[in-house]
Amino acid sequence: MDIETTKMTSKGQVVIPLDIREEKGIKEGERFLVYDIDDSIVLKRIRNLEKAKDIEEFEKVFAKTWKIAEERKITKKDVEEEIKAYRKEKR
Repeated sequence: MDIETTKMTSKGQVVIPLDIREEKGIKEGERFLVYDIDDSIVLKRIRNLEKAKDIEEFEKVFAKTWKIAEERKITKKDVEEEIKAYRKEKR
């Protein structure tokens, strides 16, 4: 695991260091889920969603993420509420 530092710009943008982007093959325009957990902010790369044809496929794609969320006592309701709050904020 690489550990690098970065900083936020005045526009709220955070750069993922080049070494990590290259190693992981991250391209411009890729999307991430952003989790606010206690004093940490976690980015989870969204990949393979285009393969999710139904909710079962979606669950399969995010199985590891859901397991971590479960261990941290984050419920699906918590996620839904965060999404709603974010969408309301963006209006």
